[in-house]
Amino acid sequence: MQEGLSAATTDACLKQHRLELMALPATLLLTRPKAASERFAKQVVAALGEMPVVHAPLVEIGHLPIAPMPSDGTLVFTSGNGVEAWTGPKLPCFCVGQATADKARARGFEPFVSGGTVEHLLDDLLNNRPENTVIHVHGRHTRGKLVERLRALGLNAAGIVAYEQKLLPLSDLANALLRGGAPVIVPLFSPRIAAHFSSFGSFGSQVELIGISKSAAAACRGAHIAPSPDAKGMISAISAILLP
Repeated sequence: MQEGLSAATTDACLKQHRLELMALPATLLLTRPKAASERFAKQVVAALGEMPVVHAPLVEIGHLPIAPMPSDGTLVFTSGNGVEAWTGPKLPCFCVGQATADKARARGFEPFVSGGTVEHLLDDLLNNRPENTVIHVHGRHTRGKLVERLRALGLNAAGIVAYEQKLLPLSDLANALLRGGAPVIVPLFSPRIAAHFSSFGSFGSQVELIGISKSAAAACRGAHIAPSPDAKGMISAISAILLP
């Protein structure tokens, strides 16, 4: 009889403990390079209010020398990393979305702003059909095969590898947070980072994952998909988790 009471008491304590953990504010775990994560964290706080934030970068960006540096062409930037890595002339340029365009504009470009995905960018390039070479400034690891697709559709296109994306291990702090019982929200901004994150194992139901695209979400089982492939969409998804 005493054993039965003890088991019931233990179950009740565990249930109460889980309820107390879930009542805690969700922590935002950010895996992009710190500068990008800090910008995003400020956007989240401005939109949703203060919340705990842990920075645990899973990728490190290193710029690579570009030689020879093109003096003519139409540049294509699919991330702010490409804008930062470019040290050549301010040529006409297309940017995949608003955040990348803002960074390009701050560096003296007058960008054409596309709709946020490679598909949008491809359509815009085909509709405008630059007469000179389309130069995609990208990292060593890239998706979408933009240059190959442009060539197949009759445009003169080339790619320049301008930066390296080195994967980093999960920090001890992040690992402890993810394996604890309190709620955690993890926005994942690329399929490669999402796949890298999933390689660290599965975590409990208190961990909510958000992919910036279908491809990013597909790399992590059970991940939500942001309604749009940008910071605004990510913040909307975070809001939906916090205020279901």
